Amino acid sequence: MRLDNLKQFFTYNKLLFLRYNSLFYKSPQNKFILLLLSNKDVPFHQIIPQGYVDIHSHLLPGIDDGTKTIYQSTYILEQFEKLGMRKVITTPHVLKDIWPNSSETILKNLKELKAVLSPLGVSKIKLHASAEYMMDDLFFTRLKNNDILPLHQDYILVEMSTFSPPINLKEIVFEIKLAGYIPILAHPERYSFYENNLEEYDELKNLGFLFQLNLLSLSGYYGGKIKSFSKKLINLNYFDFAGTDVHNYHQLEILKKGFNSKIAKKITPIMKNNLIFS
Repeated sequence: MRLDNLKQFFTYNKLLFLRYNSLFYKSPQNKFILLLLSNKDVPFHQIIPQGYVDIHSHLLPGIDDGTKTIYQSTYILEQFEKLGMRKVITTPHVLKDIWPNSSETILKNLKELKAVLSPLGVSKIKLHASAEYMMDDLFFTRLKNNDILPLHQDYILVEMSTFSPPINLKEIVFEIKLAGYIPILAHPERYSFYENNLEEYDELKNLGFLFQLNLLSLSGYYGGKIKSFSKKLINLNYFDFAGTDVHNYHQLEILKKGFNSKIAKKITPIMKNNLIFS
């Protein structure tokens, strides 16, 4: 090949390369792919899958340790909407002697909050309510009386004390399944009494529990130990769903920062599983 022809060849291909790269970088989807391939932090709004449904939060004002006023709740829901969420199933605590919220109380608060969302400019996001049920005596009674607010269809969100599991856990699970519900265990990464005994998690799975990851756990909000254990459980494919578990502004701002690209890549499929709650 003559020298002039060789120069023309490289010039032409260089122009093609630059044009291709320009088009590649303009695509939002490709920018996200490049972020995942790097080792940089990915903002939370770029991680959220289209149609994502959040199934764990505390946004009904004044009935648990979540938001205190309607305006706090509205602000967080507005931010969720801007992040790309289109449905939120908020889950106030139901906990004997501390927050013994009845289904009636929860639905009343939901109605009051929904009434102000559109006038305050939050119109695209759908808000529903369920509960995060502590597996205690009160839950046992509610279950037998069929006084349960499911997340969606037959799924219910349950938790246990972070100090020790219920003594009658197997009996509770039996009653949950007998009543026709599918239990989703909230934030299993936070139950430190199981940390050195993964066989217990296998047993929970065998009993019929599905696992919900707290996304805040990966931010280090609950400490480095829980963050590390969360990653371990992710790598071992224990999680079925994800939830923000947002209670307040501070947690929201932490969440908005996002996660390391390697973590973002691993949690995206888990978050996509939440689409069944649409």
